[in-house]
Amino acid sequence: MFVDFLLNIALIISGIYLFYRIQFFEEKKIVETGLFQSLLMTTLSILSLLVPISTLQGEFALFFIPLLILAAYNTFYYGLLSAAVVFFFYHFIFDHSIAPYVVFIVLYMLFLMIVPFMRKITHTNLVVTNIIFSSLYMIILNQFFYNISLMTGIILLVVTSLIIFVAHMMYEDINAIYKLNKRIDDDEFIDHLTQLGNVKSLDKLVDDHFENDDSLSLLLIDIDSFKSYNDKHSYDSGDKIISQMASLLKNYVPTGGHLFRNSGEEFAMVIPNLSFDKTVRLGEAIRNSVEFSKFHINEIDTVDATVSIGVGYKNTAGATKRDLLKEAEGALFEAKKLGQNRVMFAPIG
Repeated sequence: MFVDFLLNIALIISGIYLFYRIQFFEEKKIVETGLFQSLLMTTLSILSLLVPISTLQGEFALFFIPLLILAAYNTFYYGLLSAAVVFFFYHFIFDHSIAPYVVFIVLYMLFLMIVPFMRKITHTNLVVTNIIFSSLYMIILNQFFYNISLMTGIILLVVTSLIIFVAHMMYEDINAIYKLNKRIDDDEFIDHLTQLGNVKSLDKLVDDHFENDDSLSLLLIDIDSFKSYNDKHSYDSGDKIISQMASLLKNYVPTGGHLFRNSGEEFAMVIPNLSFDKTVRLGEAIRNSVEFSKFHINEIDTVDATVSIGVGYKNTAGATKRDLLKEAEGALFEAKKLGQNRVMFAPIG
């Protein structure tokens, strides 16, 4: 039994490790999905059928351990789908009786319905859940199908609890490491305060559009006299204004466009294949909306704000990224120089 126990815990832990290791090499949009996670736990459940724990009364497969972990972190439907796939192998491949699995699936469905009401999945409540689940499962099996002695039942409870505790601990630890690494990767291209793309992200996107689109519009949007908000109120107030400004600007991003926070109080909006006239009108609509909006610096007080906007517009066939940025920066400089709260652009022609 001890060797069987080691085989089961090694199988589950190595499977969980493999799942997360793959995420560092493959497309994250695929491996982060519930379907991929279900595939992992379903595979571990099936493999657990190959290494059942031997007792004096027979063999007891721990296929339900990965399914319990899956149910704790995934949706009802994925849990049920995984249980159905495991049943196919349980009955048709390994030729086990249907009746014991029916008992399992009834208890498992109850667990799937209870999980959404659990505030947080912890080592303790998952182990307690396992004890309750396994006890009920073995009591019913003992009553109708197998003769499971009290000592065997206690040993199996200890074994399954240890396995689920260790497996869940590793699952949480690796998950925490993965999220930290993902945040580090994202921080290279994401502004933490607004969750918009940063300068690196802007630079990469403009390159892509110059390769694939006929024309490109760039609006550089700078909050006027921003330093005064920090001086009169606080830096927290400045952050609140920037966050609210980002939310306002998101409402004006056309289909196919992108919004970025360049640095400090400056934003950039990139729009492919938008006419020059529409680009200028969009800039004026943004300027007007900001001028007539109120920005909260705390729960009670609000302040007014204005923005200066520099418009850059280029046909990608006859210009470069540098030309576009230089034009927008020059227009923004002129807007500031001429009194702020205005949209400036270089006429075509």
